[in-house]
Amino acid sequence: MTKINHEKEYDKMSESVKKLIENAESKMFKLIENYNEKIELSDEYENFSENENDNEFQLVDTVDLSSKFSELSDYLEDYTN
Repeated sequence: MTKINHEKEYDKMSESVKKLIENAESKMFKLIENYNEKIELSDEYENFSENENDNEFQLVDTVDLSSKFSELSDYLEDYTN
């Protein structure tokens, strides 16, 4: 029977999850920023209105993005017995 070092395996898994979340957050932030930049450089942006319903486009706010990934980062700690 193979003996598993549970602590070592948990640490490896935890580090992999942490890197995955950090990578996903970084990529998502870049995708959103690139999208917003394209919108802001477009001709339609000249007619920007504070009333979102008047716009033919929507900008994506990243103000709360980091907190969403923080919740994911806490998942392992919160749900490990």
